[in-house]
This record gives sequence, structure tokens and C-alpha cells, in this order.
Amino acid sequence: MKIHLTTVAGAFVEVLPHMLEHYRTHGVESFLVNAHVGSAADPALDRIRQITGEFGCGVHSITCGPWLQDVNPSIYERSRSALPDDWFILADQDELQLYPGDLRVILEQCDAKGYDYVEGGFIDRIASDGGFAPVLHDRSIWEQFPLGGYISTPILDANPNKIVAAKGHVKLVPGQHAALSGRGCPVEECYVEVHHFKWVAGIIERLEHRAAFYKEQNDPLWKESAKFLDYVRAHHGRIDLTGPLLHIAPCSPRHPSWDIVKRLCWSTARARYWSPPMRGAASSD
Repeated sequence: MKIHLTTVAGAFVEVLPHMLEHYRTHGVESFLVNAHVGSAADPALDRIRQITGEFGCGVHSITCGPWLQDVNPSIYERSRSALPDDWFILADQDELQLYPGDLRVILEQCDAKGYDYVEGGFIDRIASDGGFAPVLHDRSIWEQFPLGGYISTPILDANPNKIVAAKGHVKLVPGQHAALSGRGCPVEECYVEVHHFKWVAGIIERLEHRAAFYKEQNDPLWKESAKFLDYVRAHHGRIDLTGPLLHIAPCSPRHPSWDIVKRLCWSTARARYWSPPMRGAASSD
């Protein structure tokens, strides 16, 4: 069994070197890095080429155009469609998954039981002072952002659930927050920590741009970004480490209260976002 990783990289890619190395150490053999940039002259494309060249996988595909919600799902699907029965790890460039056991063994067990996908939930990683630190390339990213918590839902009202691994034929909603086909591994058997390194230097400016863009498109996703911006302004430019709903704690690298956060992610996604036929369409990426 060959395990592929497919990702889409674009506006911000400084976590990408850490992310690629993380999955290589976990047994991933094939890396499909798809660039989604504003234009062929976008400087982000040169940075993606540099990172993937140094890693040794290169750029799998290039898509130019606005970062719309119906574009990224098609990129993910296109990169998986040629191998419908293979397993793909699905991760944005700032998502580092931690499995509860050996990745290959878990996927082999899913094959044996007829499961087509595996779910997980966000652990949002932040700097020790609650601020937004730059990502350094010569230091462990786990050490740079040692705290983790349940942040995306209480602050942004975003969906914390993710499809972390899926067969190539499985249909997904935007943001990989839910599957529209296939048979999922029960969360009681496996639910994966998705450590989310989004809250880093430059995030405020990116969310300001994102909110303005989606508002102009009449897409309600602008409200997620606006909620976080309002929160940060109200908390002096930082995340409040004492917020009782955020469950912030030091991680090494796992969250010490993962069982609590897991229940919150799983129950919140199902109670608030799952309504057939389109489940979990809200995006927190």
C-alpha cells in the first residue's frame, strides 16, 4: 500500500517545510503539492517551488485565480481521482496530523474493515504568550508554538472537524470538513489530532484581506475572519490564554486533554454543521 499526501499551498507557505518533513517521518511516500496562486507572477509560486525543490517532490499542479471555496475542493479531488482506491492524507500546509498509532497500520485496518475515510479535529497551536510569532525554519515548529487549544469554534464559530485521510474516490465538502460518500471509520475507533499552525505572524493581515474579499463576493465566510479580528482587538492583539472555553494547555506534542477536545470537535461538528445532503460546509482554513 502506497500512502500519498495531497495539499494545496498558496497565500502563506512558511509552515510547508515543517509539514512535508512531518509526514515523511510518518511513512508518507508520495507528495502531491498543488500550488494555488493569484497569477503565474505571484511570488508565492517561487517560494512553493523552492520549498518543494529542496524537499525533493516538486510542484504537482499549478492553479491561478481567486481563492474561492469551490476551487480548492476541485484541486484536492483532481489530485486524487487518478488513484481512486489509494489512500491519501489530506492536509492544508498548516495542518500536522498526529495519529493514535502507526499510520500504515491504521490504514491497513481501515482497508480490512471496509472504511473509506478517517476523521480528526483541530488542536490550534499558538505561541507561549498568545501572540502571533513568525515561523522559523531552523527550529522545531512544535517548540515554537508549544500551546494548543480548542480555538477555531469558540472564537470563529468554525467547523473543527476534518477528513484527515480518504480513498481517492471519496467525495468531500469544501475545506475537507466532511465526506459526502464512502464509509467512515467510527470516531470511537480512530479520531486524529490535527495540529493547526495557522495562528502565526501575518495572520491578522491575511484575515483582513480574506474578510474583505469574501464580503465582496457575498460569501458568508467573511464573518469567520471578522469574528477573529474582533476578538483579537478586544484582547489587546493576542489570544487570551485563560479563556475557559479554549482549553489552552502546553502540548508535548499531544494535547494533555485531547479526550475533552475530541468530544468537543466531534459533537460540535455533528450538532451544528451536519445537515444532509451538504454536511460541514463551513470552512475554517
